[in-house]
Formats: sequence, C-alpha cells, structure tokens
Amino acid sequence: MLDDLDRALLRLVQEDNRQTHDALGEAVGLSPSAVRRRLKALREGGVIQADVAVLAPSAAGVQAIVHVAFGEETVEADDAFREEMRAAPEVSQCYAVSGEIDYVLVVHAPDLPSYMAWSKRVLMANPAIRRADTHLVWERVAFTTAIPV
Repeated sequence: MLDDLDRALLRLVQEDNRQTHDALGEAVGLSPSAVRRRLKALREGGVIQADVAVLAPSAAGVQAIVHVAFGEETVEADDAFREEMRAAPEVSQCYAVSGEIDYVLVVHAPDLPSYMAWSKRVLMANPAIRRADTHLVWERVAFTTAIPV
C-alpha cells in the first residue's frame, strides 16, 4: 500500500527523476536517507518499473498508431503475435484491447518506406491478422508518462 509520502515522491519523480534525494526530501518533508529507502522499496516492489529518458518521437522519424484485428483467434496465434511485438524494436507500445480490434500498436520507423517494409514483413505476412489499419501521427497533441497516484 502506498502512503501519502510515497504518492508525493512518485508525483515528483514522474516529473523529473533526476532530482536529488535532498531536493525530494525537502519537497515532501523527509530526510535524504528516508527518500532513498522509500524509492528503493518502490523500485524493488515494482511500483517504479524503470528510470528512463523519454525521447521526442521525431528522433525515430515516422510514428504510426496501428489497429490490428485478428481473423483467426487462437491461443497459439495470439501468443506468437505478443512475442513478436515484444521483440520488435519498431514497436514501442502494444496494447491488447477490447472491441472490434484486438491490438493497438505504437510503431516507429525512420521513414515511410521502412514502415511499409516492416508492415509487409510483420503484419501482412501474418495469416492470423484479418486487418491492420495504420494511422500516421502528424503531431503529438498531449503526452505524459505520468500515472496519477
């Protein structure tokens, strides 16, 4: 269970995880060593999954949102697709969703020909996929990695 101090620390590190333990402690009313212990526990408990740099999508070139619908829904086809998406460096996000489509992907490629080659090699070649609709991203209007706590 998270307490109010954990939540306050999580809000702060989601904004900027390069803040010192001193600065974080001052902001929430804890000593630097207490901040260090709490952050360590949050990492070890899996609440904080990673400390990463968030890049601008333009660093990769083209960004696409892809809706994937299966025609043949089998456990084997689904498991194989999930593994392929986890292994694909072009796929930064993959969500299994409810409704008429089965997956939503966020895909990055250096340019449109590279994206098209990936789409043919990965999506069109998969016999379980009935349809894959690509939506090219013109502009990122809102984005955050922060999760309300």
